Amino acid sequence: MTETRQRRGGTLEAILLIITDMLMLEAAFLFTYWFRFYSGIWLVPLGIPPLDLYLAMGVVILLIFFAIFYTSGMYSQRGGRSIEDDLVGLFKGVVLGSLLVLALAFFTRGLAFSRSFFGLFFLSTFAFLTLGRVLDRMVLRTLLKRRVGRTRTLLVGVSPMRARLLRLIRELPGLSLDPVGWIRVLDEDAPDAIAPDPSTVLDARGRHHDELDGPDIPCLGDVGEVRAIVETEHIDLVVLTVSFDQLELVRDMAARLANLNVDLQFVPDLMALHTSKMRLKEIAGIPFISVREEALSGVDRVVKRTFDFLASGLGLLFLAPLLAAIALTVRISSPGPVFYRQDRIGRDGHAFAMIKFRSMRTDAEAASGPVWTTEADPRVTGIGGFLRRFSLDELPQLWNVLRGDMSLVGPRPERAVFVEKFRQEMPRYFERHRVQSGLTGWAQVHGLRGNTSIAERTLYDLHYVENWSLALDVKILLMTLHHVLRGDNAY
Repeated sequence: MTETRQRRGGTLEAILLIITDMLMLEAAFLFTYWFRFYSGIWLVPLGIPPLDLYLAMGVVILLIFFAIFYTSGMYSQRGGRSIEDDLVGLFKGVVLGSLLVLALAFFTRGLAFSRSFFGLFFLSTFAFLTLGRVLDRMVLRTLLKRRVGRTRTLLVGVSPMRARLLRLIRELPGLSLDPVGWIRVLDEDAPDAIAPDPSTVLDARGRHHDELDGPDIPCLGDVGEVRAIVETEHIDLVVLTVSFDQLELVRDMAARLANLNVDLQFVPDLMALHTSKMRLKEIAGIPFISVREEALSGVDRVVKRTFDFLASGLGLLFLAPLLAAIALTVRISSPGPVFYRQDRIGRDGHAFAMIKFRSMRTDAEAASGPVWTTEADPRVTGIGGFLRRFSLDELPQLWNVLRGDMSLVGPRPERAVFVEKFRQEMPRYFERHRVQSGLTGWAQVHGLRGNTSIAERTLYDLHYVENWSLALDVKILLMTLHHVLRGDNAY
């Protein structure tokens, strides 16, 4: 009988996350009880209610929040989730939990729960849960560094997606995948025959990742030896990274690994289909795999435009003093206008005048013509360098967003001369113009701004176009704040 192994890494991780969330919810509950009834800040005209009644209600609250977090996937795919993912997920969970618990409190009015108590509780819940998630990340990262809970992974075959998968594992140290090696599918899959796809394995500075990260993972054999390799190397997960003309290998591999306690997954070569994501739908029991869909549906456009209009309007209102101060500083620091207008190409190839605070000399391109800004560019003024370092020169684009020329989030717009050049070099480049251009974007929050790889930026932009959601926009805005403070490639 084949020996099977029990893998506890995922279970340990899930238990740690659940326990931390429940402890933080309980801590928020007890803190709120003390703050409301014992801090002396609030009046208690009816006396302090018994703690046991509130503790009983607290158990119900824990169950409600656990159900919400569990069904929304907050305890799965941990290594692939960023802190911004957690913040968005926690925010949605707290809002939904608040509505459910307030509805429950309404129907139990006879028990005389303090409505102000629940209001204060939900204000503190988000803070406590966020603290818990930060602590979780520290503990889980320490465990993974000690090889605890790692998923021993075997890759099968070669394709551009394999290079992207290995890169992802390197970039996300919290991801539990531990690639121990790979196996050949065909004789021509020899290690020295593998050519990296430049569109998928270039870093932000245009260098190949095999140049940055050293030698590839070792080749452990071929497909015929997969069963023995899985047992000898104690493999937990087998990942097929093969081209679409080798799809029959999926069925063959499932047969070879029958009765072994090992997971089998397939990573398709999406670049071969000129897409970045495939979606599985089910209609009357029949599965449909969607390769390409409309970028934004009608209702999506309404939601995105409403969010942009409200957020940009409030942003201009609250940032008015800062904008006035910057305008005055630009005016007195160097000769020339305060604002700089430049034609850019937006959605569907339409041109618009993008507004920025002027950060360069007025004759910046008189001799060179249209060129990108470089690090330590002599054309940048003294105050301009500071503005560009913290992206303050981009703030007037909130007016472009309010007008509808741009969105808060989307692919960054380029000038017509660059758009035409990139369009000729990359067949899919113009697909990024299927949505409104943005003040910030998915590529920018991954360090791809300024004079960086256009191929890499295009991949990130296409991922955003094909995976848009309001939650993704909020996540990118949160990530933007972090990257602005770091100042990556900001010059």
